Amino acid sequence: MIAPRRLSLIATSALAAIASAGVFAQAPAPAAAPADLPKPKCEAPGDYPSKLSSENQRRMWGKSRDNYLECMKKFISEQQAAAEPHIKAGNAAIADYNAAIKRFNEQMEAPQ
Repeated sequence: MIAPRRLSLIATSALAAIASAGVFAQAPAPAAAPADLPKPKCEAPGDYPSKLSSENQRRMWGKSRDNYLECMKKFISEQQAAAEPHIKAGNAAIADYNAAIKRFNEQMEAPQ
């Protein structure tokens, strides 16, 4: 009987042997991250005005800073919303994988 801990080691070794034999040659490669990832189009404020600057310049800088921060928050929210279905799909696949490993281990431990 194979110990449950050894299943992952055996499975890993078997996958490595199969992969080196070229069995997975027909399988598509995982999608690479796009080279042109979206970037925020938020205009960052310049340097904070010096002590010699007027109160109006500091106030304008503050407004520019606030606009930049709001723009970045909006961009982040949009990107997280776009990624959410992919994250859920990945988590569901992990749950299926873990359930399968548990089932396999239980089958291996069951008396024959």
